[in-house]
Amino acid sequence: MSKKLHTGWLILLTWYVMSCGAVAAERATAEEAQAMVARAIAAYKAEGKTVFTKMTAPSTEFRDRDLYVFVIGPDHKVVAHGLDAKRIGHDVTKFVDSDGKAYGKEFIAKASESGSWVDYKRTDPLTNKVMPKSSWVVLYDGYIFGSGIYTK
Repeated sequence: MSKKLHTGWLILLTWYVMSCGAVAAERATAEEAQAMVARAIAAYKAEGKTVFTKMTAPSTEFRDRDLYVFVIGPDHKVVAHGLDAKRIGHDVTKFVDSDGKAYGKEFIAKASESGSWVDYKRTDPLTNKVMPKSSWVVLYDGYIFGSGIYTK
């Protein structure tokens, strides 16, 4: 193989590896999801229900890459959603994923003061593909605060 061709392949391989790393770096971690929920609860403690507007798309300070906050009220309806404001008012007991899993009911069943993970499938905002997702849900003051990561 000529030196010029070898260098070209090396540059292409380097670009590919760096591109894969960049995509991975764009992904939020489980720890970041838990921290996002803790930050949302702290904001709720400080500001009350008015903070739900700040948590809702499109201009939200509670969104980072593929990570966003959602909040479910005591009536099981969405009161804040950092990705899709159209979900406000929707009853989560009716939420099912592409496999038919009733993940909204699982949010309600598993949410606790100490927190719990719920696995389901959802459209990834970075790729627009349905992917496995795991959301950290915490019950505080009758509200379920959640944020999730996309897993592969």
